[in-house]
Amino acid sequence: MRIGGTQRRIKLGGLFDIGVGGRDLGIAYWREEVARVSGEVRQHGDIDRYEEHLRQSKITEQKRADAEAARASLADLFADYIEDRRDKVSADQLAKFERFLEVDLQERSASISGLKARDVLPGHVLEILRKAWDRGAKGLADKQRAWLHAAFAFGLKAEHSLARASAKTFGLTSNPVALLPKEYVPTPGTRTLTDQELQHFWGTITEISTVGPVMARLFQFIIALGGQRVDQVTREPWESYDFEARTLRLIDAKGRGGVRRVHLVPLTERALAILAEVREITGKHKWPWTTTGRSPINVSSPVHAISAWLDTEHGKLDDKQVERFGPRDLRRTCSQIMQRNGVEDRLSDLLQSHGVSGVVAAHYRNNPEGYLPEKRRAVEQFERALSKILVTDKASEKK
Repeated sequence: MRIGGTQRRIKLGGLFDIGVGGRDLGIAYWREEVARVSGEVRQHGDIDRYEEHLRQSKITEQKRADAEAARASLADLFADYIEDRRDKVSADQLAKFERFLEVDLQERSASISGLKARDVLPGHVLEILRKAWDRGAKGLADKQRAWLHAAFAFGLKAEHSLARASAKTFGLTSNPVALLPKEYVPTPGTRTLTDQELQHFWGTITEISTVGPVMARLFQFIIALGGQRVDQVTREPWESYDFEARTLRLIDAKGRGGVRRVHLVPLTERALAILAEVREITGKHKWPWTTTGRSPINVSSPVHAISAWLDTEHGKLDDKQVERFGPRDLRRTCSQIMQRNGVEDRLSDLLQSHGVSGVVAAHYRNNPEGYLPEKRRAVEQFERALSKILVTDKASEKK
């Protein structure tokens, strides 16, 4: 290019250099390249401006490449989601999230979990969920779908949040999980224990060697209190028990968003008697419901304990095998005992912490002690019904 009589040249490359893909850069290539660059130089006005344009383009491209390299992976997204849920959901729920991240994402789906979160497609999500679905764990696959959907929903907003501590970026524009149909339809649980089965379970669970004394009394304790949730009871330390006020303080983190509510449960004479027996065993530990002293009973242990009871000679009643059941079925059994014996549904719900929710509960009826009189009335009615069920025929046998 000539400017004011002065010739200015730009070196574009070498004749017969090897280009991208092994292409031989011969005369024909360089004629086309000279024509292209000449046109761009004229477009920008002169060589200096053209070179400045190239420099700025490289800076912009590098920034774009750096930003893309900084995009977090699917595993990073779910790890950030877990941190966001910490202190908002129960420790058991966090443990499920962490296991899903470590096992189902990072181990079983490593190639997908390593993808940039923004590059994850519905097909990738389907591949992750199919592992649980194909082995028959359709309920688990449905939960995993919900977790991933929530994680992507979190990611869509998280990097624009002023309160967020993490510096990771995701660059998400959509939620790939939203395109997957919700195909799992849960079957409502219907198993309840008959009065005879409940009496038999209560009277024999403490007599077998395969279930420890603390675990056995845990079942009696949750039944005595009208069917409280096992996981909520087991995680509470001794300090959650107010023996003067005769209450147990539980933290209920059930429901959408995992809103934590204090649930005060009245302690009956029967429950206090069970606690006195447990104190002889675990009174020196932090938790009443522990078998190691180092941590509360694991949430899955009660399920295994009931299975162990069913596999003993006590698992039969009138020479017939007792139908399998779990801790949730004990809770349902207590609920139906209350229903049959005239406990109002509202009081039964309060006692089992199906309680008040929404804006009114959060801002106005948010004093847990305010519900205690009604809960006491419910548990007293339940106790009278339970007493009739647990009465044995020993007195009549003596006659």
